Amino acid sequence: MANRHPVGVPVLSRRARILITVGTAALAALIVGSRLIDTYVDWLWFGEVGFSSVFSTVLVTSLVQFLVVGLVVGGLLALNIVIAYRARPVFVPVVGPEDPIARYRTAIVGRLRLVGIGVPVLVGLIAGLSALGDWQTLQMFLHGTSFGVTDPQFHKDVSFYAFELPFYRKLLGWAFLAVVISFLGALLTHYLFGGLRLAGRGGQLSGPARVQLGILAGTFVLFKAVGYFLDRYELLFSRRNPLFTGA
Repeated sequence: MANRHPVGVPVLSRRARILITVGTAALAALIVGSRLIDTYVDWLWFGEVGFSSVFSTVLVTSLVQFLVVGLVVGGLLALNIVIAYRARPVFVPVVGPEDPIARYRTAIVGRLRLVGIGVPVLVGLIAGLSALGDWQTLQMFLHGTSFGVTDPQFHKDVSFYAFELPFYRKLLGWAFLAVVISFLGALLTHYLFGGLRLAGRGGQLSGPARVQLGILAGTFVLFKAVGYFLDRYELLFSRRNPLFTGA
């Protein structure tokens, strides 16, 4: 039986590359264009009713959240990808001439800068865009005032539950997202470059991969503990748990 030649990295034709580029540009134009149109209409409306300063506050808050969330999520992903890549084994085992991982590894190495920068930037943009609508939570946190009434269980001002707790919840949610995405990015990088091998019954993890993934998993557990800590405050106004009374 004749040996089969190794399967190389698939190469896109010029027409396919043009179609992908045009499609990506059209999708980006639809997403960004719709938001720009909505922003322009809102600006006209707020100006017509004499509240341009309110619109400026909303716009600045949304942009700040976009930048902060995008930079944190994309930056942590890029950092963990770089750490995982630099901690790769010197010799990467290849299963055979048709090892599919070797093909993807070759393709990524040939475009290392594009993948290492492009993927975190894309993920950061998506995360930042999804954070644009949370401006009310931040503004309520920054400008919350005391209600002058404390709850009977935790002895906190009721304003804590209206202004601060939602912000802490939102902050924790973004922290969860950043850690999970960073964990997946590091896991995939270790898998592609030999730090994680699935051969055998239990698979194998290199020492650096075990440390990095362990730190990320431990950070996730730590954030989960913070979430449980915040859950106790939500029990105060939960209809599912009758343990707390008099609130």
